[in-house]
Amino acid sequence: MEEDNPIKVGDVIKDYYKIIRCIAQDSDRMIFCALDTSMKQVAIKFELDTGEQTAVCIEAAILKILDDSRHIPQFYRYGIHLNYKFLAMELMGPNLILHSVLKFGIQAIETLQVVHSKGFVHRDIKPGNFLIGNSSNTSGILKLVDFELCKKIHKVDGIITKPTNKTNFRGSLMYASLNSHKLVELGRNDDLMSLLYILVEFHNGTLPWSDIDETVSSQSNLNNQNESQSKYLSRNTSCFNLLDVET
Repeated sequence: MEEDNPIKVGDVIKDYYKIIRCIAQDSDRMIFCALDTSMKQVAIKFELDTGEQTAVCIEAAILKILDDSRHIPQFYRYGIHLNYKFLAMELMGPNLILHSVLKFGIQAIETLQVVHSKGFVHRDIKPGNFLIGNSSNTSGILKLVDFELCKKIHKVDGIITKPTNKTNFRGSLMYASLNSHKLVELGRNDDLMSLLYILVEFHNGTLPWSDIDETVSSQSNLNNQNESQSKYLSRNTSCFNLLDVET
């Protein structure tokens, strides 16, 4: 409940930002809209400071590296307020809607090209992580957000190597690639595969495995989705084969 939160509407953060409304919150993370000293609206993410590297910390570092791209939200400030780490960044507009699918596809590929060219794999490509700019200058521009699962691309002697190590599941169940279900470390091709699943869903209105219950993480459930994805890909090999060439 709001009265239990140490950060509230009306609070001033580091003499730079005044919080004006809550966008979203859960047990240990909050997102607010705030006004900066020039009265411009910004988004501020707060995450409980556990003394370890947090998701907000990781995202702030990634945003600073990618800050010169029009498809990435602008980084403003990172710091600590009370017992929370915070990230101030460009305020986005609403999530993407279906009628924007064609423009989305082109801009999403451009966006992933930027992330990959900087040496990162996003590892959580899903519709909710693509937002539209919120100002008159950015209203038609797609922005990719939430870099907390992002990872540096592995290289040996300057050459990108294909991931083979076993790891934990990464991504969102509905849009995760087969490699994610196989617990193989993800590469650039897995970001693209997740994007293709999104495009299929936007075009068809659903995915063949949409009946999988995302709240149930049993091995049986994952196996069912894995089988469904494998069957779908086997029927559409001409479209997907190119993605398995390299990571």
